[in-house]
Amino acid sequence: MVAERADAFTARFYDHLFVIDASAAQLFTGVDMTVQQWKLAQTLGIVVQALDDLDTLLPAVSALGRRHTRYGVLHHHFDSVGAALLQAFVDTLGQRFTPAVRAAWTRAYSLVAAEMQKGLGEAPPPLRIA
Repeated sequence: MVAERADAFTARFYDHLFVIDASAAQLFTGVDMTVQQWKLAQTLGIVVQALDDLDTLLPAVSALGRRHTRYGVLHHHFDSVGAALLQAFVDTLGQRFTPAVRAAWTRAYSLVAAEMQKGLGEAPPPLRIA
């Protein structure tokens, strides 16, 4: 349902994220947000397609969490992202974002976030150059 409105959805997601969590906004300084929005849309599509194949999805999501360490992502950012994601669905889908759809996305995001956080925890600390 979101794929047909991916541009609006991803724009609303980042709008909400940056209001909810200013520290998350700082992670995107100097980032081309058009490219970033495209990456988010692609990632959500991949997650949806792979939900029936958790043996493939979960290791990939854990690796994504490890990569996010390089960007300065912290565990608390996952709560902000979850809230922004749900609000972007409300904004984009309106009445089509039914309680059942909300519950499904909440479960899917919880699974992905938990696995990414495992990967985040396993990542070596970022290099600090003094």
